[in-house]
Amino acid sequence: LGISLGPTYITAAEFTAQQPPVFLNYIKGSQEYQSYHADALANDGVRTGEWYVREGGTLVPAPPELHDINRAQAIFVDALRKIQEAASEALQRPVQIASVSIPQHFNHSSTEAVMEAFEEVEPSYKQPWQVIRSVAATGLAYRLNTCEAFGFDNDMCDIDEGPHLVVIVEYRETYLQLFVADLGAETVNIMAHVRYNNLGENAILDVANHANREGRAQKILQNDDDPDAATAIEKKHFAKMENVLSEFLMKCESTSDYPDWWDDVRAVVISGDASESGLQHLRSCIDGALSQHKDKLLDSIDPLYVEARGAAQRGRHQVLNPNFLVDNTPMGNIIIEHDEL
Repeated sequence: LGISLGPTYITAAEFTAQQPPVFLNYIKGSQEYQSYHADALANDGVRTGEWYVREGGTLVPAPPELHDINRAQAIFVDALRKIQEAASEALQRPVQIASVSIPQHFNHSSTEAVMEAFEEVEPSYKQPWQVIRSVAATGLAYRLNTCEAFGFDNDMCDIDEGPHLVVIVEYRETYLQLFVADLGAETVNIMAHVRYNNLGENAILDVANHANREGRAQKILQNDDDPDAATAIEKKHFAKMENVLSEFLMKCESTSDYPDWWDDVRAVVISGDASESGLQHLRSCIDGALSQHKDKLLDSIDPLYVEARGAAQRGRHQVLNPNFLVDNTPMGNIIIEHDEL
């Protein structure tokens, strides 16, 4: 199995040595699991590791409750066991976990907790690079670390002689996140990144609930008697989303060191756990933001399963190339640079 530990849902994709990954199933994380993810997101860039937090410009020792790696490990052990059990029940046979995808923003302590949990749950766990971050997993899902994925002749192409830029639009219940990454055969170079915690799909419900509390609407999104109000909230949300996406892409293009930035963008990929309705709206936003570059959109994989599919691709690579797990060089998840827009 390839597993993705998303902020709300845990997803699984199955693979074999003979067949590429297929989607399997998902479960919703426990409340404690979701709370851990929310806390990790809220402290992104503040809590820098296992033992320190940043206060202003200074690192100070973190209180014990912030670096309880045993608690974090227990949360992820529970999550991995539950998705493994669900997958085994669906397939009616035992299954092994080969690779796990984690959120891009997980710090050292969160990543270590996942690795320790992986090792506890899966005896076949051997190397830390069986845990990959979401950007690497998204690229692997579409095999964007290969020349053929971009339509180039393998004999005439060196994937590491880029740039080969990929735009990732990650739309979740809890946030909208945008990346531009330069992908090589075994490297991920993040060129630009921005996250909007106020543009997750749940923000639409938050606005409606606020309106309800203020007496301006009654369950506005569920009220068939007032569809215009619901439509207005959704239109405003997705108009803002299209604007931030357009601004992000324009800033990337204007500040790029590459003279023909759009020529070097090989693909635009959607991932995340938003509803099908939300994803349809997102696709419209992307169409508007991409303008004449709509042909770059890759959308054949259900966004919910993109990162699990990427983890499964990593797992399949491990099976087909056994030396991968005895090599001393971590591969496929190297972050060379990380710029915030």
